[in-house]
Amino acid sequence: MSRIRAFNAAALIGLAVVLFFVSGCSTRPSTGGESSAQPTTPGITKPKPSVESVDAKTTGTPDEYYAILDVTAKNDGADGMVIISGAITQAGQTITKELPVYMIHNTKEVVRLVFPLKWKGGDWTPKVDAQVP
Repeated sequence: MSRIRAFNAAALIGLAVVLFFVSGCSTRPSTGGESSAQPTTPGITKPKPSVESVDAKTTGTPDEYYAILDVTAKNDGADGMVIISGAITQAGQTITKELPVYMIHNTKEVVRLVFPLKWKGGDWTPKVDAQVP
């Protein structure tokens, strides 16, 4: 009977030692108290695209007429996806297009947007924007 008691005592002591070490091996850093502040991830930045220039031209015949925008976009932010949005307004009607582009930090990309138009005479107005999705 004394062997059983000795075994039980040793098992309890062993369990207490294991629990002591497990509770001391927490992966959370000790802050000396609980904080309600949310953790932040420093250093994460987004792309910062801008439109540097737009070269607008037309081509085609009255039956197959196109407006072409060659957009030079620049990224002053981190690498990532940007959306180049373009619009052509002609005779009160607007046609829009969007093109996702992966841009590297501190680079320029020339993106071509092609808009099929019906020849209505008169002027057409382009509008271009670069944004982060």
